[in-house]
Amino acid sequence: MAKKKVFQISNALVEGLEETVSAAHNYNGELRVEVISLKKIELDPENPRDLILTFDDMYHGIAKDDKNYTRKMDEKASLLSIANSIKEQGIINPVVVYKFGDKYRLIAGERRSLASILAGKTEVQAKILDTKPDELKISLLQWMENVERKDLSLAERLKNLEKMLSAYALNKGFDLDDVTATDVGRLLGCSLPHAMNYISVMNADTKVKELIRTNKLKNLEKAALIATIRSDGIKQEAIEACLAGATLKKLKSISAQDKVKKMVITHLSPDMRGRQPSLVNLGSTRKIPVAKLIIDSILSHEKVNHLKQHFSELNWTDYKSINHAFKQLIKTLEKIEA
Repeated sequence: MAKKKVFQISNALVEGLEETVSAAHNYNGELRVEVISLKKIELDPENPRDLILTFDDMYHGIAKDDKNYTRKMDEKASLLSIANSIKEQGIINPVVVYKFGDKYRLIAGERRSLASILAGKTEVQAKILDTKPDELKISLLQWMENVERKDLSLAERLKNLEKMLSAYALNKGFDLDDVTATDVGRLLGCSLPHAMNYISVMNADTKVKELIRTNKLKNLEKAALIATIRSDGIKQEAIEACLAGATLKKLKSISAQDKVKKMVITHLSPDMRGRQPSLVNLGSTRKIPVAKLIIDSILSHEKVNHLKQHFSELNWTDYKSINHAFKQLIKTLEKIEA
């Protein structure tokens, strides 16, 4: 029997993240853990939620005239198994909160908190930060908390990952599109092929993303394989086979047809290849002086020479910074020539 994959963060990354958060908040190497009242915990209005069930619903019941009554009842029912576990064993992993006045706002542990109320608990063990950490640290902490959940769907993992990578890109000063598989692997502590699967799925078309969102496509490797198929017909065949329970090996054999088709198309003359290109590829270079010459030449044009000041502090030794700057320049030109 094939060994079930467990999505988890490496020990080295966990230690590194804890050190980062600890250093940022001067905790001398560890987060403070205390038992706090559940009534002092509140949701962070700035953080997106998967659940619509509230603490008030748990304490006072869900009103039958609530427009979300059915969904909230379903969410409450989904917490029963966690609540039963808490009754028997307590909370194994403390929730994560930060101080907000005389209250505590949740970073991670929403289900555990709501299930604790359902279990009749009045207090909960919590890891406490004195102030709200930045978006990247919050995303990393939430990933660490959620990654061990067995019921975490592929859609939820991708939503958490995209949030984390957006914060990471903002922190580094470049676009989300510039995040590489190497960046993902380093952040998650996973192998490069696994990171590449995440990148492929994040770049998937609308149809594949919708199948993931509705939990019809649950396996990361299968979703990534389907996402990389270019032929619409072969992609549809792979989707139908996957939904019918096809193995990864079977999907790879279907995907191989796409590779053969690409090879055939490559040898056809340009006027026989069907869909024509809809964008201009300006190529690439490993030589930074060449890139500088191109950008300087563009900036010398009267329409954009006012942008020179924005490039005066560009780090010409960093490929990512140059790529980001060139993309922004192209976007500006597209607006001017629109």
